[in-house]
Amino acid sequence: MAHYPFSDRPELLVLTCTHVLAGADVTLCCHHFNDNSWEFVCGGQHTEEDAVVLSVGELCELDPTLHLLSDLPVGACATRKSRAYAWQKGRIAGEDFYPAAASRL
Repeated sequence: MAHYPFSDRPELLVLTCTHVLAGADVTLCCHHFNDNSWEFVCGGQHTEEDAVVLSVGELCELDPTLHLLSDLPVGACATRKSRAYAWQKGRIAGEDFYPAAASRL
């Protein structure tokens, strides 16, 4: 990987869905939770069987546009309509959010 912008190590395990992994859908929704875990999913409906764990580095290789989320603060989420649209960032309801991070939304 030529450029890796996340502050977390590339081996950090993240949650995604089979739809993104199979290339059927692109990542349309991202959450950065209080426990510093990440979720990158297609935004559709999921069952437990749809969950896939892989490294954030591998996921960035599949979708290089995810580098735009490397500064997404803990307690925040981002969504987009398609890969052609810009990410819209906001707060995750019910998650702690640090006021100093508001400038990164």
